[in-house]
Amino acid sequence: MLDALSWFFAIEALGLLAFPVAFALFRHLPDRGYTLAKPAALVLFSYILWLLGLTQVVPNTQWTIAAILCAGAGIAVLLAWRQATGIRQFLKTNWRTLVAAELVFIGFFGLWLWTVSEAPAINHTEKPMDFGFLNAVLQSRFFPPEDPWLAGSPVSYYYFGHFMMAFITHLTGVASSVGYNLGVAVVPALAAAGAFGLVYNLARMSGATAKTGLVFGAAAPLLVLLAGNLEGALEFVKTQDWAGDGFWAWAGIKGLEGPADAGGGFPDGYWWWFRASRVIDTLVDGQSLDYTITEFPMFSFILGDLHPHVTSLPFVFLGLGLALNLYRSPDALGLRWLRRHPWQVLGLGLFLGALAFINTWDLPTMAALLGAVMLLKAWRDEEGDLGRAALTAGAVFTPVVALSVVFFVPFYLDLDSQASGILPLTGVATRPFLLFLVMGLFLVLTLAFIFRQAFELPRSSPGEPSAASLVVVVALAPILLWLAAASLVSFAAYGVGAALDDIGRRAVLAVPGAIIVGAAGFCAFRRARWGPDPAAFVLTLTALGFFLLMGTELYYVVDSFGGAYRRMNTVFKTYYQAWWLLGIAGTYAIYYLWSHPVA
Repeated sequence: MLDALSWFFAIEALGLLAFPVAFALFRHLPDRGYTLAKPAALVLFSYILWLLGLTQVVPNTQWTIAAILCAGAGIAVLLAWRQATGIRQFLKTNWRTLVAAELVFIGFFGLWLWTVSEAPAINHTEKPMDFGFLNAVLQSRFFPPEDPWLAGSPVSYYYFGHFMMAFITHLTGVASSVGYNLGVAVVPALAAAGAFGLVYNLARMSGATAKTGLVFGAAAPLLVLLAGNLEGALEFVKTQDWAGDGFWAWAGIKGLEGPADAGGGFPDGYWWWFRASRVIDTLVDGQSLDYTITEFPMFSFILGDLHPHVTSLPFVFLGLGLALNLYRSPDALGLRWLRRHPWQVLGLGLFLGALAFINTWDLPTMAALLGAVMLLKAWRDEEGDLGRAALTAGAVFTPVVALSVVFFVPFYLDLDSQASGILPLTGVATRPFLLFLVMGLFLVLTLAFIFRQAFELPRSSPGEPSAASLVVVVALAPILLWLAAASLVSFAAYGVGAALDDIGRRAVLAVPGAIIVGAAGFCAFRRARWGPDPAAFVLTLTALGFFLLMGTELYYVVDSFGGAYRRMNTVFKTYYQAWWLLGIAGTYAIYYLWSHPVA
């Protein structure tokens, strides 16, 4: 209990130290970045410790961490003093929001403390690996830390999530095994507060009252972090024996083909819940031809890994908050914006770069989102001139991305990825039914949200043809490139019939996906043209989420796995990203559909 309290107070103190910075940085968000201050503090202070350790002069000790925090406290006091009037007014007006955010954080932290306490052993799946990285950081006097499996070599992995958990472990002085389990508990809590803040801010920007914003904000962590996929419903159907052998053979989920254990009420087999993370597959005579991983946050939290895709969750929400704050800025983008907002540029570069260090898979997605948001904002600033908008957005996007790399050059120099390229996918394809089992809830919500836009879009404006053309190119380019690459290979290797069959399987999901991406993208342009409408931001999240789902039907990342496992990691990482993108968008969609009833 004392160890948990030490972590709780440490996280709270870090958040308080970072709040004056967040208050200045997130000036365009209703909550002024309060719900994102804790993950921002972890990134900032951990980055300073990492940078000092790389000098081989300043050691990784509690005294160094204490000195960093003392310096941070001095800066925080100075910033708070300079913004004292604004902060006092903000606290007076928004104290209920801050209390609600803290209750969300405390509630999730307490829930997962209890959950972890029931199974604290660090002995399965990725836990030993993550524990090894955590200990490597703790035991390193200087950085980079030594590879636990290859003495004398630096860690060649995206380990900044482990580094931040080690930072708090070192700060509080708890044992590394305790710190690991407390990290498993604190990640959901930080992510819950971030998801709450994002939807709260979006709702308030859309005209919701504070009370309404709190209600729908509270729904976000429930839907994004605690909801499971629909495979769980099939587990219940199986225990009730409500379907015959023919249905289970058609469903094609490994482990659900055998006879039912009727009468149990609820599933009780050994690790029965694990099947929800292995939904998408192609089974022939019980053998996998397309073995994939379909994790989602709730599953990850129960599993208890501190793996990068999990530890990145609070920080992807931090990235979404930064993008939303930029989108709401009243100043036009361009070189003048860079000169007038140097701290925001540095913040964007630092946190985007940190995300690559936490989970490199998230970097392309977050960079694409940031670029799209900048283009939307610039298109509004330039009154529909797409060419000028692209130039002004690029003038900001390019230095931000460059800074994100420069800030973390030592990490890239030590990174030796197993990924070796991207290839077109042939042969296997996702069945629509299985996709619906994984993403069904968010697909329904976001599609309903897009459909409503057709009846409520603002009037047409100059420049729309160019925007529509860009959206069509972006939506169709992956399909056209796949046709050019994969169909030639298929025609040469398998003949006309097999190639056409492969194209048909691909089109079942890829073509509707392209249509949805195009519709969401065009609606985002239309809404962005007439003001900083938060619906345009949500439509961008939606378009990107569907773009990722479409992409996994066309391509896969080449890594050390092959054969039936060739797209295992591709589906794993892209679906996880699509989950939080469409989860935030779907939660906002509930608010939007509720607040805009059909006349």
